[in-house]
Amino acid sequence: MAKESKPTPHNTEKQVPNNVIPLHSSKCNAEGCKAKPSRASFCEEHYTWFKEGLITLQGDKAKDFDKKYHAFMRRKSA
Repeated sequence: MAKESKPTPHNTEKQVPNNVIPLHSSKCNAEGCKAKPSRASFCEEHYTWFKEGLITLQGDKAKDFDKKYHAFMRRKSA
């Protein structure tokens, strides 16, 4: 006589692997900015700062930030 096997309970919840890295960041890379990124992981304002050399790709301020910032503001107001 064939044995009847009991069905094993399956876990109905899907488990997400713990090594998954999100492809898109949810906020701007600049320090303290929580705006949604639009280009190169920066918001519009910080993207301009990145292009001017005020911040690095990681969002940190440049070593000579003050000097570059004052020059940037002079060019922007002119």
